[in-house]
Parts: sequence; structure tokens; C-alpha cells
Amino acid sequence: MSPAFSLIAFKFVLLAGLAAWLSLVAFNNLVAFRNGVFAIGQIMRMAPLDQAPAIQTPLQRRRVEAAHWHRAVFALVLIAEAVSAALLWAAAFGYAGASAEPAALATIALTALMATSLLMLLGGSWFAYYIRQDNLQTTHFVLIGVAAVATIAVNLRV
Repeated sequence: MSPAFSLIAFKFVLLAGLAAWLSLVAFNNLVAFRNGVFAIGQIMRMAPLDQAPAIQTPLQRRRVEAAHWHRAVFALVLIAEAVSAALLWAAAFGYAGASAEPAALATIALTALMATSLLMLLGGSWFAYYIRQDNLQTTHFVLIGVAAVATIAVNLRV
């Protein structure tokens, strides 16, 4: 087995794995749409800050109570996940021989994953989710790191 083939296999597995994972996430969010809207609503209402002991902050003026905004934001996240997953699948198949420029396609796909993660990070930060839901913020930072490292990996040359 040549180093070039093994590197292509690595890139394919990395991209296909991320595509499969994100496809499952998007599918689960579609099937349990109401649950996702509720979770986004909790963040946008800043509900965790009201849990005992309550935390008072001037940032609470940013609360969004309207359920139609919760649905719209969750739909936007779901669309971003689905587009990112589709691009990751296309990039994975690019490394399987379906594209003459798989690295460029992979970079676009991973940029979409990073943008989706930044969307969630910035949205959550606007509603100060880091105060009581710091694990979500950590997850979003990890996803950004995964996208960055994967972008470096798919652009490695033999």
C-alpha cells in the first residue's frame, strides 16, 4: 500500500465519518424538531439563569420569548447542519474518485461545518449560555477545532 493511497483513505474516512455524524445529528433534529425548538427556546429565553440560585445580569435584556423566533433559529441551524453534511458527503466521495479537486471541495465542506459551529457559538454567547451551559460552549469550540484540524489534514500532500 502506498503512502498516497493510505493518505487518501484517511481523508475519505475522516470526511465520511464527519458526514455520517452530522447527517445523524440533522436527522435527529428533524425528527425531534419540537424538542430542538424547546432547547433553543431555553437558551433564547435565558431560562438557565432563572434556576436557583438565580443569576441577575443586564444581559437578560436580550431575552427572546417569542416561540416563532425559536422555531426560525432552530430551522436555520438545521438547514446549516444539512448543507454542511451534504458538502461533507460530496467531499468524501471526491476522495473516492468522484472529483478532480477533492481537497478544495473538502475545504469548502469543512468551512461550512466551522461556520455552523460558529453560528451556534455566537448565538449562544449572545444569550450568555456560557454562564450556566458552559458545556455547550465547550462543544462548539471543539467542533471549530475539529473543523480546523480536519482542514489541515485534508490539505496534506504526499
